[in-house]
Parts: sequence; structure tokens; C-alpha cells
Amino acid sequence: MRSIFNINPDSAGFFTSLLCAIHCSAVPVMISLGMVGTGSWLHNHLFDWVIIAIGIVIATYSLLGDYIKSHRNILPLLMAGTGFLCLLTGMVEHHGLMLVFSIVGGLTVASAHILNRRLGQTCAVKNKS
Repeated sequence: MRSIFNINPDSAGFFTSLLCAIHCSAVPVMISLGMVGTGSWLHNHLFDWVIIAIGIVIATYSLLGDYIKSHRNILPLLMAGTGFLCLLTGMVEHHGLMLVFSIVGGLTVASAHILNRRLGQTCAVKNKS
């Protein structure tokens, strides 16, 4: 049986970022269709801030750790930084572009985790040779 601590940090970061992007795109549509009330926990900004904070912690642990220990490629860190900057801009910008910034930010952070995992696997294969 696997404990929760055996989860790959890149997988956790990818799924957290992907859920963030889905949440940010689905909630406004659901509210506009009357499927969710505006007082719902789904549209609570505290929930959004907590998810972004968790994402930053996971990304720092995963991306910075792999950068230092294995691949030394800064691109995943830059991608994640750009993604989190978009997410934070989306949280502060409460007009028309909030949705765009939030979705782009979540997908960019998710992509950073995918790239980081691929770079880490490539380095692991090179080190075995």
C-alpha cells in the first residue's frame, strides 16, 4: 500500500494546476448558467488563494529540487514562475481578463511540471548509461 508521501511531486503539481485551470474556467460558466450560487465554496476567493499557495509549495519542492539534483534546466522554473504570475494577476484582475489569466496560468504551471518530469527522466536514463 502506497502512502501519500510516495506520490511524485510533478504528478501532484500537474494535477493541482490542471484542477485549478478547470476550476477557473468552469465556475464562471456554471454561475452564469445558474447552476451554482455566487456564495458557493467553488467561487470563494479564499479557496483560490489556498490552492495557489499549495501549488507554489509543490512547484518549489518539485521543480527546484529537480533543478538542483538532476537536470539543471531553468525552463521549468521560468514556466512555473510565469504561470503563477498569471494566476496571481488573474486573482487581482476582477474584470474581463481574470478568466484568461487564470486558465493560462494553470495550464502553464501544469506544462512546467510535465517538462520537469521529462527532463528528470532523461537525466535518469543518461546517468544509468
